[in-house]
Formats: sequence, C-alpha cells, structure tokens
Amino acid sequence: YERTGNLQDLETAIARSEAAVEGTPEDHPDRAKWLNNLGSYFNHRYQRTGNLQDLEVAIARADAAIEATPEDHPNQGTLLCNLGSHLSCRYQRTGNLQDLEAAIAQSEAAAKAIPEDHPSQAILLNNLGNLFNCRYQRTGNLQDLEAAIVRVEASIKATPEDHPNQAGILGNLGSSLYRRYERTRNLQDLEAAIARSEAALQATPEDHPNQARWLSNLGSHFSCRYELTGNLQDLETAIARSEAAIQATPEDHPNRAVRLINLGSDLRSRHKLTGNLEDLVLEATVDLLLTAWSVIAAPILIRLHIAYGAANILAKFPSVKDLPRAYSLLRNSIHLLPLLTSRSLQREDQQYMLGQLNGLVSLAVSISLEVGELPLEALRLQELGRSVTNGQLLDYRSDISDLRKHYPVLAAEFDSLRQELDSPLPVLDSLDMSINQLQFAQESTIRRRNRAVKDFENIILQIRQKPEFQNFLLAQSEVELLSAAQGGTIVLLNVSALRSDAILVTTTKVTSIPLPKLSHTLLHEYVDIKVYDNKLMRELLEWLWKGAVLPVLQELEFYPKIVDPLPRIWWIGVGLMAKVPIHAAAKFKKGKVHMTTLQYCLSSYTSTIRALRYSRARQCQHNDAMLIVAMPTTPGEQPLSEVTKEAKGIKYSTNFSKVEIMEWPSAERVLKVLPEYTIAHFACHGVSSINPADSHLLLRKELVAGVDEELAEVDKLRVKDITALKLPAARIAYLSACSTAQSASSELVDEVTHIVSAFHIAGFTHVIGTLWMSEDQACQKMALDFYGELKENDVAASYRTAIMKLMLQKPSQPVYWAPFIHFGA
Repeated sequence: YERTGNLQDLETAIARSEAAVEGTPEDHPDRAKWLNNLGSYFNHRYQRTGNLQDLEVAIARADAAIEATPEDHPNQGTLLCNLGSHLSCRYQRTGNLQDLEAAIAQSEAAAKAIPEDHPSQAILLNNLGNLFNCRYQRTGNLQDLEAAIVRVEASIKATPEDHPNQAGILGNLGSSLYRRYERTRNLQDLEAAIARSEAALQATPEDHPNQARWLSNLGSHFSCRYELTGNLQDLETAIARSEAAIQATPEDHPNRAVRLINLGSDLRSRHKLTGNLEDLVLEATVDLLLTAWSVIAAPILIRLHIAYGAANILAKFPSVKDLPRAYSLLRNSIHLLPLLTSRSLQREDQQYMLGQLNGLVSLAVSISLEVGELPLEALRLQELGRSVTNGQLLDYRSDISDLRKHYPVLAAEFDSLRQELDSPLPVLDSLDMSINQLQFAQESTIRRRNRAVKDFENIILQIRQKPEFQNFLLAQSEVELLSAAQGGTIVLLNVSALRSDAILVTTTKVTSIPLPKLSHTLLHEYVDIKVYDNKLMRELLEWLWKGAVLPVLQELEFYPKIVDPLPRIWWIGVGLMAKVPIHAAAKFKKGKVHMTTLQYCLSSYTSTIRALRYSRARQCQHNDAMLIVAMPTTPGEQPLSEVTKEAKGIKYSTNFSKVEIMEWPSAERVLKVLPEYTIAHFACHGVSSINPADSHLLLRKELVAGVDEELAEVDKLRVKDITALKLPAARIAYLSACSTAQSASSELVDEVTHIVSAFHIAGFTHVIGTLWMSEDQACQKMALDFYGELKENDVAASYRTAIMKLMLQKPSQPVYWAPFIHFGA
C-alpha cells in the first residue's frame, strides 16, 4: 500500500492484523506488536479517508499495545512514539488542547525510553519539537517555543549532514526561530531563521512536495526583514519566493489560499513605495484575496479571514470600492461561522478561533444597510455571527441537537465532516517517507479535503430535505424574530467605521435608523479607558444619550412623553457597543440627571434574539427557594464590610419559601447545591479576565480540620464551570460583585462571555450584574431595594426601581449607580 497507494491493500492489511490480534492470547508477547501495527494501519486509513473513527481506533489500539508491554521492554519507546503521533493527528483534526498535551507527554516518555544513539532519536526529537511549537502557537508560552528549538537543534546534531531528513529538520528549525523573532524581536533569530530556511530549500529536490512550504516560509521571513530594515532587495526576494511557492502549490491545495494572501500583502508593500500605483496594487490584492476565497477546501478560519480582509479593502478604499461584493463576501462568510467551532472543543479553544474575527459581524451589519439590504437581513447576520459559543452551550442552535435525536447517522456524518473542514491541513513532513510516498500522501490529502467539501454540501442538502429541518443552520425567519418582540422592543446598536445604526424589532416589523452622532473613533476611545471617574462617565453617558438612546426613543414614540405603563426595551450592543452602559445613558443639568434611559423604559440586555427566546421558553417555578453566598472576607482581597448586613437584610425582607445563607463556601460546594434553588444571590468579589472563560467569583477553599482561618486559600467559581451546569428550575441570579458583566477582552466582545452570561447559560432566566467595579455600599442598597420591590413587581420593574433609587442618592456620580444591569427575559 505504501508503494502503490492501493486502498484495497490497506483494507487487507487491517483485516489480517485484526485476525492476528483476535487469534493471539492476551498474555502472548507478540500481541502488543500486532496491536501497534493495527493502530498504524488505522491511522494510514484515516489519513486516506478522513474518517475520524479510524483515528479513534488507532489511538485505542496503540493504548492497548502499551498496556500489554512491560515498562522496561525495548519496544516501549516505539509504542509511546506511535501513540503520540496518533494523538497529534487528532489534535490537528479537532484542535482539542488535551490531545496535544497527551501527545507531548507520550513523545517525551518515548524519548526517554529510546537510547540516545538510536537512529529513531533524531526523528523523535524533531517531532517533539513540532509538538512544542504547536502548543506555543496555542498558549503563547515562550518556554514551549524554547523547548521546541532545543529539541529540533538536538535533532539536527543527531542527523548526518547528507541525510535526506536534514532538509525537513532545518526547515522546522527555521520556522521555530522565526516565531521566536516574532515574539522577542531579536534580529539574530530572524537572520538565523532565514539561513536555516534557505539551507532547507537548497537541500530539498525541486520536485519534492516540501519545496512550496520552504519557499512560502522564506517569503514570509524576507518580507518581515524588509518591514524592519526597509531594504527593497528583501521585499523583491520575498515576492519572488512567494510567487515560486504559489507556482509549486497545486491549484486545489488548501494552503494555496494562505500563500496568495501573503503575496498580495508583499505586492502592496512594494507599490506603496511608488504611490501612483496604489490603485493597481489594491486591485491586485483584491484579486488575490478573491482567488484565495475560491479555494473552498481551505480551512474555514482561513476563508473567514480572507473574506474579512477583502471586504475591508472593498469598503475602505475609493479606487476599489465595491460594497455589493463586500456584502456578498461577508454574508457568505458569516454563514460559515456556525461551522467554525466544534462542541468537542474546550471553551478556550473556541474563543481562540473566534477572537481572530473581531469586528466581522459589525462590518457585515453596516455594509448590509449601506448597500440597501433590508434591516431584517442585517439582523439575521448578527444573529448568526454573535455569541457562537454561548449558542452552542445553550442549545439555541437546537437544530443540531434535534438532528442528533431524530437522525443520529446524519448527525454523526455532519459532525465528522465539519471537524475535518474546520481543521488545518495536516503537515506532511514525516522524515521516514520517500519523495514518492510524500507526494502520494500530499495528493491523497488534497483529494480527501476536496471530497470532504463536496460531501459536506451534500450532507447539508440531505438534512434540509428532512421534515422540520428545511432551515438547518440558516438564520431565523422573520416570523421567529418578530415574535421575540411580544414583550417589548428589541434594539440592536451597531457602530463601525462605515456607519452607525440602530435596528428596531417590534411585533410587526424590523426597521433601522441611522445614528450619525455615534462616532466609531470616540467609541474606541471610551472603551479603551481603564478607570472611569465621574466626570468622564457623565461625558460618556451624555454621548450615548444624544447619539443612541434619544433617537431610538423618539423613533419608538417613547419620548418626550413618558408612556404608561413603561415599555420594555432589550438592548443588543454589537461589537464594542456591548461594553458601554446604554441603560444609564443620560443628559445632566447642574450636576443632576435631567433625562435618562431609565425614565422612559424598562431596560434589559440580551446577547441575541435567539437567547431571549430561549429565556422566555423556560418554565420557572413560583415556589422560590433562595441561596445567599456571602464572602465578608476573601483571602488576599479587601474585606467587604457590607456583605453580612446585605445577606441578613435580604433574608429577613423576603417571603421566599426557603432562604439559606452560606458563608465562605468553596466553588465545589456551590456548584453542588445550586440545583436546589431557584434564586441565587452572590455577595463577593468578582474578577473579569482577559480570557473570558476564566472570569470568576472569588470564594474560599474548604478549610482542613485544625487549620487556622488566616491560612485559608481563595477559590474560584469560573465561567467555564458555571456554564457546564443545567438548572431547569433556575429563575434569578443576583451577582452583587464587581465587573460580572464586563467583557475584558475586546477581541471576544461579540461572544458576550462573562459571569452574567454564564449564569444565564446555566439556566437563570434573569441575571443582575455589574459592568465595572462597584462600591460595597451601592451593592448593598441596590440588592435590598431590589428584593423589597420584588414582592410586588416583576424582575425588570424591580431592577429599574432599585437603580433609580440609587441614582437619586448620588445623581452626579454615575460610577456609583450606573454599573448595575439586568440581563435576560
């Protein structure tokens, strides 16, 4: 099979090997060898067909081979190495960081088990270096990159200069050194990267499949050196290498898309020097990007980047301005977003992917309106493109879960193909392959990826032919969107460099109004401020009032006359608008609030309309049981002097069927008891992390018997742990803590991932939280007033009354009263 590529030979090899395993007693010394071989054959079939199940079997057989082999057996190193290779393949396919960690662990164990002078050591060290490189690219930990360089340099030393493997190892070292240059900006690393990559190119035959890879790497290296030194010769060399890389890359190769992007960037850099050719180079850049977009077998993330980059140019530069084409690109790319992440990935993995597309949805909404599309279409784009990870966790993308329930075979095939298309093309640099084998493997991989694209299109067509699945993975219908406005108006606010708008959703129509006073530049300035003072906050609230809220209220006829009863508005801030206090927008007069959003409506927030519909569909229990989590003191943090008073005040002012105060609990204990309660109140410290999945409430680890309280350790109730809960009876989560609704990461703002949204995902229909650090006294007063009002009013009205009372206490100090928000139904 390795010689001819005849798949039937591989099938026969698998069948014979399975028969050998079945016919060999479990305690026979040869059983481990047959299991190891069988695992390798299943991996070969996976590489050929893309069937993830074959890879799962390969891993299982390799595991079994290791289990059947004594730790001191001479073959143990080889078995560990093979298992590491299989796990690495699964990481490349699914992006699951745990697989990468396991691959590194197995490969390191293999390196220790194999003698230093063994011929396999050089290959193993090189592979281990590649694994550390992968982990560096995911985590940014410089130690991983240093470890990668050390391993690959050791591999070079262990490999004779005239050995065929030298080229591959030198190329890998060049890539690692370049990444270290990108991190440290040490010019010596860049020079060394160029030298190693050129040596790899010289040692590689012209017809070798790796030629295109080394040429592409060199193009990037020389381009980088040009940016640093301004030496035109470096730029010319970069262009020559990139052009040669594209010529050496088959037209249907998924990596051709990235290489076209790189060439477009270099050409634009060259023509910037002449000025008068700017129009020509913009046209050339757009042409290259559009050609790259047409490589449908490229990874989904790459295609999304291409569409976003091309649309930006087509919208920004007058000489090539083509908004209809930009809209088409963005519309088609946003329909790929639901396919970008897989439920099998950890939340950090999903965020890593989505964070690279910051601003895509906002631009799409703006261009959609600019080209004259109906506001309904712009609304549907934002619904598809925002809060992707939350949508999966909440099962608002219930079409996938319903598919698994009704058509499990179709669902399994859909999931497998989606994972394959969402993964980068495997790097084919096995050092034990001949040129012919490597060429065959590359061609096979490209054929498989292109076949997967067609199979995926066919599977979606099959699914949409099934009853109740006609709109599978499509945007919500107009009827569904309008029905969400039955309880009040939904207002989407979008600000981009192109234009600013509000999209208004009522029960009868979707309309839009321009917001010319909302400046994209000013919005960036406001959200970049780290600490607000009251003067600056008043300035921001006045800007929001004049530019956003007042025009909306006027359009809805909620202003100037106050409507009785007060209407509901659910605000959806797209992009950076998700970070500002729309509910507290106000006009100030002589230091007092003259007009504010709170006077004219009941304000709430939601991430998407689909999330709002999900909240309303939940059946809440009316026999409320309440848990109060109180942290008067927290290890390493300032004491919260009002927490005890707040907890007791709430307990004795409510008429719930059960109220329990839990002081200084651990995160584990809270997670365990939360399902018993419909209302959860947290009075503690909150932390908003740049990694949203790691944002948390600060609790305290359980004290070991006899240990002094002064030695207590802080515990964290994290977003990723909260979202794992399923609480069908949950009603209200009140988070009397700092920054629980804050999105610290601007790159992930459209994911709407924070502590408040985590409790919403867990099942709480209503969540009260804060946009920034709140004062202890304000938290206590707000909470007591809220629960006092809750006896007679619903949640939204109780929230409004409580925050209005807080505002009247210190009207000129919005930092004090404005952070509190209501999120949900």
